[in-house]
Amino acid sequence: MKPFAKFLTLFTLLLTIPFATAQPTSPQSNAPKTSVSEPQLKQFADAYRAIVMLSREYAPKLKAAADIKEAEALNKEAQGKMIAAIEKTGLSKSKYQEIANNIKSNPALLEKVNKILQQTHTKPQ
Repeated sequence: MKPFAKFLTLFTLLLTIPFATAQPTSPQSNAPKTSVSEPQLKQFADAYRAIVMLSREYAPKLKAAADIKEAEALNKEAQGKMIAAIEKTGLSKSKYQEIANNIKSNPALLEKVNKILQQTHTKPQ
């Protein structure tokens, strides 16, 4: 699978991950889309990458959970780590979600994020 398609697929899946501490719908949810700066897109890409890694770490654990209680505990733990990963990049959870929503409806932003992910993915570490 090409890196672009791989990132696009993972991106789409991760945007559907519900957060355990989801906030109730507010009037801001219907607010017009705001612009997203390049630094924010880079922060978003870093947070997204961390979420991908956490998803890969927790997916087998969730599949192997003995019961629903264990699965719920693992899910809550993973979501907590995902939120911490987002905040570590300098974004708030709500800003991350706002950018994600903008990206879902703006192909140009999606393309920019994919380029950032490809550039940082191909750099030697």
